Amino acid sequence: MHARVHAQLTSQWINIMGLDTFILQLIAIVVLVCTGVMWNSFNLIATIRMQLKTKGIQTMILIIFSFSFSNVILVLSCFAIVLFVTLDPVFMCTKIEAHHLILVYMWLSSSCVSFWSIALLSVLHCVKVVSFSIGCFNALKKNISRITNIALLLICLGSFLLFIPFFTLYIPKVTATNTTIGINGTNVTTNTSNTTTKTCPLPSLSPQISTPLYTLLYMSFLCPIPLMIMMTTSLRMVIHLCQHVLSLSKNQTQVQSLDSYLFICKLNISLVGVYLITLAIVSIFFILKMLELTVSYLLIIFGFSLYCIMTAALLTASTKKLREKFWRMICCKETKKQ
Repeated sequence: MHARVHAQLTSQWINIMGLDTFILQLIAIVVLVCTGVMWNSFNLIATIRMQLKTKGIQTMILIIFSFSFSNVILVLSCFAIVLFVTLDPVFMCTKIEAHHLILVYMWLSSSCVSFWSIALLSVLHCVKVVSFSIGCFNALKKNISRITNIALLLICLGSFLLFIPFFTLYIPKVTATNTTIGINGTNVTTNTSNTTTKTCPLPSLSPQISTPLYTLLYMSFLCPIPLMIMMTTSLRMVIHLCQHVLSLSKNQTQVQSLDSYLFICKLNISLVGVYLITLAIVSIFFILKMLELTVSYLLIIFGFSLYCIMTAALLTASTKKLREKFWRMICCKETKKQ
């Protein structure tokens, strides 16, 4: 039965998209995934070598390390999940295998670490750039590196613990004799009886877990909370720079400082912009799915691949040592000192 269903689904997929179109889209996605993995791997290896050459823990290096490592896991696990769903849409109608659960867990936890790394980077830059008149904020500014290191460690630990309940996912037993499975908004029905028609059941968490409450918890941790932190810190930096741009420009000794602040501000705004674009792409996918319109699962991996490439490029461009190593690797020669 499974083989017949899969044959029908594969045939329908080819009819809907066209074999040539599907192959071209898959090749393009593979190129994007490989680019994202290689660029983030470059940042990861370079930061490890930089850390080994320095004494103590460098906060910026630690953030780039966690960000790059999580991006690699994110894009690979997401690509594997999308590949499973694309090539075998019925695999979730019978039983969820252990490797499927591991992939989902890695995808969600690495996404969380990556998103929160951007948020912590925004906080780090904001506290360093903005001046505070309140005493407690000045104390925060002096210890921001240590606080950020601890926060990053807690975020990583919390992310891996938060998504452990996903290992309890299972397929509820149904008494259906007909199974309807949707691919890109199109339904395929297998008939084993003439009595009832049931759709492929959605995976469920363990009955001991309150699904609505848990969903609200991990969705808040994935999107709204880090987004609010990013937006608040970036807006505060923009306001601070606008207030002081004229006064800093009058003193030529501080022009370099002004340029550095503007560069940091642009970096944070760009990272937030990439994050918002990724959210928009993923949201469009789920909205189209809810409207039962034709949409490919490849759209999800496209969004996350683009996210990994653009964020890796921004971090490389914004870090002098990474930028120099990158150009030496590309051009095979020493870069000129700026």
